[in-house]
Amino acid sequence: MALMVVLTVANAFAGESMNFETWWGGKYATGNWFGVRDTLSEHGLTITGEAKEVYFGQISGGLPNQPRSNWLNQESLKFVYDFQPLFGIKGLTIESNWRYRGGGNPQWAAGTPSNFNPSTLNSGMGVRIMTQQIEYSTPNKSVVINAGWENPYEQFLQQPLSKFFENNAITSSKGIGGTPGPGIAVVNNASSFNAAGVPTKGSVAYYKTSPVPWSSSYTAWGGTLKIKPTKEIYIQSGLYMAISGTGGVAPTQYSATSVYPYTSVPQSYLGQFKKSGQVVAVVGGDGRIISGASQNVGWVPGATNNHGLYFAGSPGFNPNTGRIGVKPGTPVNVKYVNAAGKSVSAPAFFAASPYNQGSGGNYNQNGLYNVNEIGWTPKFGKDKLEGKYAIGAYIWGQKNTSYSPSQFTASAFPATYKVITGGTKAKPTYTVYPGNYTTPSYTSYAAAKPAAYHENQVVWGLYLQADQMLYRAKEHHDAPAPGDGKSAVQPTKLTDKGLYMFSEFTFTPPENNQLPFYFQVGLVYKGLIPTRDNDSIGVAFSAGFYSSVYNSWIKSQNQQIENAYGSAHNAKVPNGPTVQQPVNPGTGTSGSVPASSLNKAGTAYGAPVSTQALYQNYYAYQPLFTSTEVIEAFYNVQVNKWAAVKPYFQCIINPAGNGTVANDWVLGVSAKVAF
Repeated sequence: MALMVVLTVANAFAGESMNFETWWGGKYATGNWFGVRDTLSEHGLTITGEAKEVYFGQISGGLPNQPRSNWLNQESLKFVYDFQPLFGIKGLTIESNWRYRGGGNPQWAAGTPSNFNPSTLNSGMGVRIMTQQIEYSTPNKSVVINAGWENPYEQFLQQPLSKFFENNAITSSKGIGGTPGPGIAVVNNASSFNAAGVPTKGSVAYYKTSPVPWSSSYTAWGGTLKIKPTKEIYIQSGLYMAISGTGGVAPTQYSATSVYPYTSVPQSYLGQFKKSGQVVAVVGGDGRIISGASQNVGWVPGATNNHGLYFAGSPGFNPNTGRIGVKPGTPVNVKYVNAAGKSVSAPAFFAASPYNQGSGGNYNQNGLYNVNEIGWTPKFGKDKLEGKYAIGAYIWGQKNTSYSPSQFTASAFPATYKVITGGTKAKPTYTVYPGNYTTPSYTSYAAAKPAAYHENQVVWGLYLQADQMLYRAKEHHDAPAPGDGKSAVQPTKLTDKGLYMFSEFTFTPPENNQLPFYFQVGLVYKGLIPTRDNDSIGVAFSAGFYSSVYNSWIKSQNQQIENAYGSAHNAKVPNGPTVQQPVNPGTGTSGSVPASSLNKAGTAYGAPVSTQALYQNYYAYQPLFTSTEVIEAFYNVQVNKWAAVKPYFQCIINPAGNGTVANDWVLGVSAKVAF
């Protein structure tokens, strides 16, 4: 529909002579605007735009409870003013870019992290201000310098052939970014409460830090210098602000590892969006919903979008430490039947805080962002096969913590706690349970996971790029007829038709990023079919490999339970039981202590068994990560100079990276119009 509207309007604008062939063979769908476009260009102002519509059809794999058909649209405008025509200053330009994006999000159905999103159009939705810069270049382009509101993504690691593809990994992120560590731990030193409602200290909350924003949606104050000492070699460097949170926050989904069998949230929520304070049922360790039990999923960050307007940098970080780890006051303890079939009384909520812990859960900060690149652009052989070989490095100046090493945040824990087991509301009766079987060191409820403490001040990485034209098709001329007065032999003409290859590899330290290794390689052939010289066909493969250090960190998370790892309480289960959400005190069973719960001396730790019982609601370990691969192929039909239609397909192997989501198969089509 959008394409039809553009064509209709364009026909009206086609100019001056209303000549259909002139309009159809022109450079833009909106023609020459009755001569206005050429007049503006003569005075130095060039205005161009592009509209793109893309359809994504998820035919298998992915997550439930999300639309499997998604449309996305993007409209962009670019204004470039050249100071030469009116002011005589050669090489000085001002550039202004604007964009609008709308539509669905195929990532929610695919179940991938943002790196492997089937679409690259899901960052920076809505109206967004893009690059606004002033640039000067010498006549021979040996020196180019620009400054303003910039995005290094638009100037470094340029790989035009990758833009034919739709998957975000191949066309945009290229392995740069990813989750850069567990975040910054902030401690609430004020009194808090554990799952039993007992005051403790040392509650901890993690505030997310921003990954390297390698996408078209990032902009910040900065400048770039590019120097070409020779015709084939260039060196460029850029320095910008590192502003956290510019990408905003997307809705939070229930992933495969945030529902049963990994947590007590029912599996029916898989793929849905989380909501702050949402109350859901409780699934026991045996997979059955516990009758009468409910739990609060806690606070969930709301979706945000700053539209590229963080001109003053990131807002100040103001953690609401008084709310960290605070147990909700309601509802009070209720009775329900646990996984062992016993009627017990315990808090219906799992003590998840429903409060915004400040700053939207983000560790707001500003820093410096540096990107450097050295490249070689040769032309090989008599066919002048163009190549590009580059090495680059980036430093993203945002403080974070590593996945390793880790330690426990210990805090005092009382000798006993009590839960309601009967009586009336006015005069309840209690059963007293031991708080800990060993000496005082206890990991507080709110800090029941190992806390990363090794802090790093920057995220850095390297990338290698190797692009090469492998074969150039030649245009042969027939020999002229005898007596026509021309030479009998005409030289073969070089064309841009042929086979092209692009490839790229990235690395970042595995201690500080979930996805430290990534590579991609692709082939594109232009003009493969006779008479379709401007059509292109291509295929690409990419793969990202997850960090072994990150997996070690996950193992330490799996092994931590309500009492400190290694304590006598925990020692009865080799390597620790698999509790991902701490179990409420009092949800076990009473009775004799099983032999497996005896200490080294052969005596029981105590009775009643309660939370130390064999029937406690344990859940599955969080799975470890391996790799994710993407295969994408397309055929781009270049209708004319300003319109193209492209059917494509994608296969995303191991979309979530940890084996919890079935392989995605996506079919789609895109249409692009230059206006």
